[in-house]
Amino acid sequence: MTNKDNEPQDSARVRSRRRVNQRLRDAVSKETSGDLKDVEIPPKKLDWMKRTYQWGVKADVTDSGLTIGALNVGIYGEIPDRWDDQSRMPRGAYPMPGVPPIGYSISEKRDLWADNAADLYEEAIQRRWTPATDIPWEAIGPLPDDVEAAVCQLCTMLCQHANTEIETLGTWLHQMSYGYHEVKLFLATEMFDAARHFEVFRKRALSNGGGLGLELKGDVKRMIIESRGGWSETALLLYLLRGLFTFTIYRYGSILANNDAEKAIFEKSVQDKARHLSYGLEHLRYAITRQDDKDLVFNNLLGIGERLVARECKEPIVLEPLAVIFGGGVEGAQSGMRTAQRLMSDYVNLYLSSLRSIGIDRSDSLSNDLKSYLL
Repeated sequence: MTNKDNEPQDSARVRSRRRVNQRLRDAVSKETSGDLKDVEIPPKKLDWMKRTYQWGVKADVTDSGLTIGALNVGIYGEIPDRWDDQSRMPRGAYPMPGVPPIGYSISEKRDLWADNAADLYEEAIQRRWTPATDIPWEAIGPLPDDVEAAVCQLCTMLCQHANTEIETLGTWLHQMSYGYHEVKLFLATEMFDAARHFEVFRKRALSNGGGLGLELKGDVKRMIIESRGGWSETALLLYLLRGLFTFTIYRYGSILANNDAEKAIFEKSVQDKARHLSYGLEHLRYAITRQDDKDLVFNNLLGIGERLVARECKEPIVLEPLAVIFGGGVEGAQSGMRTAQRLMSDYVNLYLSSLRSIGIDRSDSLSNDLKSYLL
């Protein structure tokens, strides 16, 4: 049967559907009018139409579409240094008197802002990927048992890294005022990214005859999650101490993957992590330049955090699996450990250069344990 033969049948279906929909609308209208017969309908006031600070706004569509940043025009682009409203009112909306306060604890711009947050949000939305279908899982072939065990142990650790990020962001997001929605929107995408990373590394561990490995002790995780000094202080630990380490592992994984599936996992994950770090560095730089003693506070925190990170890296389940993976098995683990040492050296160097980019120099005060990784 041709498409032409189907046309009368399709038209009949459309007409039938329209008749059914019209009968439903008529029935609802009749029932509603009966219910409202004895109800007094108040006169229209329409006072709400006048409740706006600025009318006639038309944001420009950019080459990237109608972006969040493009909406910052007129009063809607005025981002105050302090946002005292304690409701969920969008920035620029007309306030409703008597709304009970939410109790946000972060109401100053310096405590969460980053100029690149809106652009990073757009990038995160555009670069979404799906582990179930965007990873060529069929490309994973059998690996030697020792290599598979090492990969699964690494995946277990990276799942914990992702868990830490999810819990940390969940703790702080609801404390941030809606006057700075660009940051809240971006951090929501980061939280979703972290969930995706948890998903993809769990799937890798359970997709090739292996299984999840041993849990980390979690001292660094607890340090980050239980940080209560402020979002900036937590961000320092989350992005610079832990985030840069995770990023470096992803980068090495994308180069030294065993197959196309692992390569895709690490390549996509490293793009996400680079975006997270971009916000973190921009915010920390913003915070330091607007608070006189912030660099001293950060230095003290880093002194504590560096020791915990160095101690965690000495756990056998952190670097030994990397050595086995990089060496192609237990027999090659010694040469693989040299690659793992280069990874650690790259991490520490990236950590120091990132700190310098936000105005902190720890070249002389770096903990001895981390300093020992420098090549």
